[in-house]
Amino acid sequence: NAAVSDPEAQDAFANIYDPFCAPGKLREAPPITQAAEAVKDLTAELRGEPRGPRSKGYKDPDFDPFIRPRLEGLRTFLNLYTNPMSKTYGHWGASALQAAVGLGRGTHTMRNLCKLGRQYIRDRSLLPINPYGEWNESLLADEDLVNDLNLYLQEIGNNITAEKLVQYLVRPEVVAKHGITRTISVRTARRYLRAMGYRFTEPKKGQYSDGHEREDVVYERNMKYIPAIKKLQQRMRHWDKDNRPENGPALPGKQVVIWYHDESIFYAHDRKRKNWYHKDASAKLYQKGDGHSLMVADFVSIEFGW
Repeated sequence: NAAVSDPEAQDAFANIYDPFCAPGKLREAPPITQAAEAVKDLTAELRGEPRGPRSKGYKDPDFDPFIRPRLEGLRTFLNLYTNPMSKTYGHWGASALQAAVGLGRGTHTMRNLCKLGRQYIRDRSLLPINPYGEWNESLLADEDLVNDLNLYLQEIGNNITAEKLVQYLVRPEVVAKHGITRTISVRTARRYLRAMGYRFTEPKKGQYSDGHEREDVVYERNMKYIPAIKKLQQRMRHWDKDNRPENGPALPGKQVVIWYHDESIFYAHDRKRKNWYHKDASAKLYQKGDGHSLMVADFVSIEFGW
């Protein structure tokens, strides 16, 4: 809903054309069953297509800042109308008013939500159209410029920032090549990065294969290591869940004390992890080391500690 207050999406629900609204004609509210089906379809559109048959993620549907707030408002409205737990369940106008109030709007938005709801229930292809003209056209409408931007972002690698994008777009050679007549703000540069598929987040990490499930490793663990540990535990001291020693019958022979080895590695400098990464970038393996390292190792036992 925050996108509704964005300057580029002012008057977010104005100018919605409804071919099914005849002036002065008394209309009944759409059936709840049809509206419920529309909610399901609208939710699927806002979620996007699945990334793959085995993936739990979804592709970005890439709705612009004009269309997404309308669809979000429409979904809220139809949910209020079709959800039995809603206080406005089954009341078309009241549900639209509650949705409009939730969006920080009034009766004008309520009426437009009703129009948009009827449109969508009758024809799923009738989505709102961005009426803004070329005077507000994004620089990303220039495909050649987008290609140059992608090449530039690939060149700077993991050092992508919105400020660098702003500086690139004011270079004399770039301005002359693409006929750029205006500058953009850092906030607009962030929107451009998101539109081009980049997200300010932690990088995806690959996973090393450690071989814990190899057949020979499993055999050694189950047939040798675990039986040996269980045999030694019969002559070790034990504690209950409240850390009180359990004094059971002791086996003949010396008491066994097991010392476990533990280690930590500290690096001379840590890498900056959070940056602008493309949303479809594949995970990568990072080198095990960031400059000089210091390993701190020690032994620990239940009886004596470190």
